[in-house]
Amino acid sequence: MYIFGPVPSRRLGLSLGVDPLASKSCNLNCVYCELGRSFKLTNERKLFVETSAIIKELKQFLDKGGITDHITISGSGEPTLAINLGELIDEIKKITTKPVAVITNGVLLSDPQVRKELMKADVIMPSMDAFSSETYIKVNRPHGSIKMNTVIEGLRAFASEYKGKIWLEIMVVKGMNDSDNDMLQAKKVLDTIPNIEKIQINTVVRSRAEEYADPVTDLRLKELAILLGPKAEVIGKFTGSSIHTIDGKEDAMLEALKRRPMTAKDFEDTMGLTKIEVEMALGKLVQSGFVKKEYFNDRDFFKYNR
Repeated sequence: MYIFGPVPSRRLGLSLGVDPLASKSCNLNCVYCELGRSFKLTNERKLFVETSAIIKELKQFLDKGGITDHITISGSGEPTLAINLGELIDEIKKITTKPVAVITNGVLLSDPQVRKELMKADVIMPSMDAFSSETYIKVNRPHGSIKMNTVIEGLRAFASEYKGKIWLEIMVVKGMNDSDNDMLQAKKVLDTIPNIEKIQINTVVRSRAEEYADPVTDLRLKELAILLGPKAEVIGKFTGSSIHTIDGKEDAMLEALKRRPMTAKDFEDTMGLTKIEVEMALGKLVQSGFVKKEYFNDRDFFKYNR
């Protein structure tokens, strides 16, 4: 399956995920990645999944009355690696008026063709976690061909051309990029980049690639947001639509968990199920070995057992 969710997004409300990659493919190996480590990095664009296969699933979701706030191209890694990204956005817009968001690490914004394809989306959500080469390598662990300054210049070029919404995310990891100086470096760079509507400060809330990638406190996030200025905001709790799914709920949960860890409460909020229904379904998935439970940040997360 190439469509997953809808899943609760603290930034997009109820988000229907579109995965143009099918399996994990990325040009970064971020220490906080909720999908785990990237063992083989790639920075080459190619076709992973035919556009028609993705659109077929999306049509089925919409024809059944599926509810979502955004259609979000993200999934199993970095979506701009998919060479059919522009075509995919075009085809999505032919069958729905729901806004299309793209979550990207921003690395390939240095490619004029990628920038051209992303012009068609409604919301672009690039991430930029570090503004010194040393910290960028430490937090994001990029493919050897990637240079931080090139990524920043790509973001600047894109922001200068794009007419939609740009919400830039900074993922803060304790002891790695959470100092006042880190945020002042970020502000110095971001103040030179036009048309960024929001700078969204986030921290590790799910399982992560490295055990040492710890979250910072809510108070620290607020302090860092103040340093960044009026465009900055701390990502809050999920608010959005809810859906009601009974038939095939275990399958729907499993597809969502293949892309990101979730709590039982996440499923209650998005699937319109009772607490007991969610617990029973998750219990079956855990017992079957498809899903495992992990305790992190004072909450139980359910994670696809790869």
